Amino acid sequence: MNNFVIFISLLLFTQLTNAAVVTPANEKIARAEYPTNTLYKIWLHQQENDRAALEFYNSLTVKHIVESNNEEANTVTVTYFAKGSDDTDYIMQSGGPDFYGLRFRQIGNTNIYFCVQTIPSDAWFAYGVNEFKRTRVKDAINLERTSMKHIYDGAVIGPDAPLSEHILHKSNVPKGTTHDFTLESKLMGEKREIMVYLPADYNQEVAHNLVFQFDGQNYSASPEKGPIWHGWTPLPTIIDNLIDEQEIGPTIVVFILNQGNRSEDLISEQMTDFVALEVLPWIKENYNINIDPKSVVVSGPSRAGFAAMYTAYRHSKLIGSVLSQSGSLYYTLGENTNWPIYPEFEGKIIESYKQSPQKNIQFYIDVGLYDLGLAAVGTNRQLRDVLELKGYQVEYYQYKGGHSHLGWRHTIANGLIALLGPEKTIKALQRTSR
Repeated sequence: MNNFVIFISLLLFTQLTNAAVVTPANEKIARAEYPTNTLYKIWLHQQENDRAALEFYNSLTVKHIVESNNEEANTVTVTYFAKGSDDTDYIMQSGGPDFYGLRFRQIGNTNIYFCVQTIPSDAWFAYGVNEFKRTRVKDAINLERTSMKHIYDGAVIGPDAPLSEHILHKSNVPKGTTHDFTLESKLMGEKREIMVYLPADYNQEVAHNLVFQFDGQNYSASPEKGPIWHGWTPLPTIIDNLIDEQEIGPTIVVFILNQGNRSEDLISEQMTDFVALEVLPWIKENYNINIDPKSVVVSGPSRAGFAAMYTAYRHSKLIGSVLSQSGSLYYTLGENTNWPIYPEFEGKIIESYKQSPQKNIQFYIDVGLYDLGLAAVGTNRQLRDVLELKGYQVEYYQYKGGHSHLGWRHTIANGLIALLGPEKTIKALQRTSR
């Protein structure tokens, strides 16, 4: 039994032995203030042991619990816990379906706080907790100093969340290798670092798919890099598994590493030209790449999703597939015309694809429902509709998550299969053999 189960068992025993000391009127109030059985039992135990709430908090390995919801099908209840101090004014949780966040409440007069959230059972999202303090200024009359302290990060994964098995290394699957290179870029005006992933048993006689992955340093990680809410995706492992399971054909990945000014680079024409006109020819010179442009994928999340869309738009004769995860499609590239939560102006990418003749590009687009409202979900749906009306082939996937690698690491395999799966490979071979 884990610590949480043992602790709840003790609370059940305490409830039985202490039931007589709680009047029906008190119980009614407590049930309303502490709306789950677990919270009520903590409060009940606190009546006999003033360290009960603290002991429960210390027993948690992660600072939330997920419990079944008997009142509503296809949902679960998440209870978050935090430890405050004598200076705590209030504590807030951010992340998940509550756009404005959730405010914690105290358990009795303790320094342990909680808030409760009902979520779909197939939701997954990262969250953070901030403590807001009021501290009296010494030797001052009626003067307090306010401050905020970030106290915790975590991730909630519902019991039915669509997790991908591809993110875990399997002992029987051969591992590919990664290699570091430095390219002298005339277009970027600097030396640029890239990493190249080669599948296990790379064969120069075989034509390979090619994936350009923006934010490459975050996608080239191993499955054991760190906590699941950290910003990383084990793309080499995912590619190993997809190739081994014949979900995609032999594939090379070029990780475009960030350096210098990421914010400006990923929305610049120079970056699109660097990938298409410098890196792509270098790769083709050194490796065997399928000649069909749709076998070349440009991929990225967030602002890098904009970069992926922009690169293919400007160089569709060379790069014919786009994989965008939570793409920041609201950017206008003009000054003072962007406020992501309330985008007033049309995003440049949306307008560009809307106004241009159809290009030879196919798309995979995904986005989390808990991602900046109209800014992310709305603009991704808008681009999907524009592309479909223009006659493009678009795979669109929407899931109950937010703006983080917690979702992206599980959905990127969907995009790779959609763009490079066996049917795509067969069609590509038919085209290139004519």
